[in-house]
Amino acid sequence: LLGFLRPNGGRVRVLGAADPSRVAGRVGYLPERLRYHLRYTGREYLRYLGQFSDMAGPALESRVEEQLHRVGLLDAGDRMLGTYSRGMLQRLGVAQALLHEPALLLFDEPTSGLDPAGQREMLDLLAAMRGSSHTILMTTHYLDEAEQLCDRVGVLFDGRLAAESDAEQLRAPGRSVQIAVAGLTTELAAHLRQIAPAVRCGEASVTINPNTPAIQAAVVRALLDAGVPIISLEPRGRPLEELYMRAIQETPGEEQASPPQPAAPRSVRRRGDTLLRELLRREDERGEGSDTP
Repeated sequence: LLGFLRPNGGRVRVLGAADPSRVAGRVGYLPERLRYHLRYTGREYLRYLGQFSDMAGPALESRVEEQLHRVGLLDAGDRMLGTYSRGMLQRLGVAQALLHEPALLLFDEPTSGLDPAGQREMLDLLAAMRGSSHTILMTTHYLDEAEQLCDRVGVLFDGRLAAESDAEQLRAPGRSVQIAVAGLTTELAAHLRQIAPAVRCGEASVTINPNTPAIQAAVVRALLDAGVPIISLEPRGRPLEELYMRAIQETPGEEQASPPQPAAPRSVRRRGDTLLRELLRREDERGEGSDTP
């Protein structure tokens, strides 16, 4: 889609077009590790990038100010990028992806490498963008992020889409839940067990398996009424986690390995070849075919 890799097969339609290169200008991209020229200020950096999208003059200035405000960097716009924190640089990356008002946004691991505060800021920013006119395709290894932000979730495994589901169906309570408490009396433990057979009590914990919203609410209410401090409530076996585990544990349909194939000639493009490698290979081939000693 972005021209970094050459496809070796398959078909794709992006924004209704079978040729992704025709809609490249309508796509915004935030890589996992965005590289910056640190001698720019935030404003200068966005102005420079805006020129690649044929923006100039007052229109460009307006877009730069709008996006700096959107990502919370308006007051830091004249600071050098070398003074920005990792979280600020990541938010600036969101601003550059939004600068030309794309229809499709590609975000690759948007919270990678951020501290907890930076992760929270980024998640809040992405959540605020959900109501905009953009379609967002995000990759992440954090199930909580997918659960909070996405309308639809897919699991990529071994180069294929192994599972897909509406996120709303995956936001149900966990199949089981463990509640850590400061301590339970014998009488309270007996009362909790009477709520449902699914309730099991330890000295400082209550487990509900299988869990339902009604049983969980009744147990929590009984603990609060008894004045027992609740330390934590941790879902176990969440639907999204189970979807993920099923997807990566399923055995592929074809059990037998394919027979070994002969090595491809140097001129044949292989999977994952970048444009740079292809150009270098062509130079090598020219050199091998030359009569010059």
